[in-house]
Amino acid sequence: MSPLNDTDLLEALATPDLQKRYPRDSKAFVRIDTSLRAYWHTLFDVCPALLDLAGPDGLAIFRPFMAWAASRRLSMNWAFYIWAYRWLDGSDFADSLPDSLAESMLAASAARWATVDRGRAAGIVLGDAKSPGLIAGWKCRSVDGARSVERIELEAPLAPPCDRFGFFLVPGFALETFPGWSPIPL
Repeated sequence: MSPLNDTDLLEALATPDLQKRYPRDSKAFVRIDTSLRAYWHTLFDVCPALLDLAGPDGLAIFRPFMAWAASRRLSMNWAFYIWAYRWLDGSDFADSLPDSLAESMLAASAARWATVDRGRAAGIVLGDAKSPGLIAGWKCRSVDGARSVERIELEAPLAPPCDRFGFFLVPGFALETFPGWSPIPL
């Protein structure tokens, strides 16, 4: 079999079952496996409860989710966990999802945003139309500070996002206004 080029690698990442085209001891198989492994760990190390649904290797969730995400051309940005939850909610796993999983995955997305965003906003607030609480992720306030994620309960709930999930950015380190929900980015 010919060596794996970048186009083949992207196709294999988009459709993880294509990895089976290559012998396990080939460089192509190892290259695909290494690339996929980073996404596997991103998902299951942060949300280990998913392994309770999918078994210890997580492949019953991971492979179909990655194929679904690739077919929709989703980026693996901070919203990665929200998209994984959306896929789960429409999958055969939907009836087995614990009530706490949506909030956990929103918290994972907020933490990822606080880690990777380089914009001026100090925080992100995520909302779930099925929950009155909000999840906020905050960047570091100082050089020696830490990022944080918190659940916020408001006295009067905000209008729910148009779609199941929505977000808005917060310019400072206090939640003072509600600018309205933005859709989760692809």
